[in-house]
Order: sequence, then C-alpha cells, then structure tokens
Amino acid sequence: MKKTSQAKIIIKEANKIADQYIDEKKINWKAYGLAFAVSGLLIFSLTADASCSYRTNALGNIQYSCGASQSGTLRTDVLGTTRDSMTGTTWRTDVLGTTRSSTGITYRTDVLGTTRGSDGTTWRTDVLGNTRSNTGIVCRKDLLGTVNCR
Repeated sequence: MKKTSQAKIIIKEANKIADQYIDEKKINWKAYGLAFAVSGLLIFSLTADASCSYRTNALGNIQYSCGASQSGTLRTDVLGTTRDSMTGTTWRTDVLGTTRSSTGITYRTDVLGTTRGSDGTTWRTDVLGNTRSNTGIVCRKDLLGTVNCR
C-alpha cells in the first residue's frame, strides 16, 4: 500500500470525526483541535511504513507514534490552524467545512458521513465504530482512548 494513500485515508477519517462533532452540536475548541490533529496525523502516515497510534494528551494536543521511531505532535492554535511538529504541515477548515492542508490536499464530508479527499481517498465508519478507507486502512479506538490505524 502506498504511503500517500494511507495518509489520505487518515485525513478523510479526521474530517469525518470533525463533521460528527458539528452535527451533534457538541463542538468545542478541544474537539475541533482534535479533529484537525487527527487530519494531521493522517498526512504524517504517508511517510510512515508501519501502523500508527494517536493519543490526546492533557493539553488537548494529539501525540502520535509510528514504526521506525517516527513521532510527533499535532497542535491547534486559537485561530483553528493545526500544525504537525514532525512534517510542518498545517490544516485549516473553512466556513463551508472543507479542510485544506498546506500540501494542497482538501477534504470534505458529505451528508452520509463519507469523507472524500481531493486525492481520491474516501473514509467511512462502519457499524462497529471502525473507520475504513478505500485503500484498506482501518482505524479503531481502544478502551484507553488510543486510536490505532493499520
């Protein structure tokens, strides 16, 4: 599986999570930042060969680690811009709900909850709560709240 397709899948999942928060009207800055952080992690996984784990710390930042000793942090500032400490990539969501990255990829979630990227990736959440992409990546949240993607 290509690294680029893995990252695209992860970004779609992050957009899906953000749209779910908006639909449930439970949005707050920490949740908003988390959704952006997950998007950032998805992009980071393009450069990773192994599976990755994502965890939210006490400050609301998302820390991730992947195989081959690659790790980083996703931080969202007060303006809603999320930055990846490892790659330097930034993400921002506009008023229409489209998430745009500094690398030029955009993501949008439709009415049915499917997140589609400008790179052709799509993400959907199944009945078990797993988020699946069209490239074969599956992300699950364990009992400790850590998101694992494989």
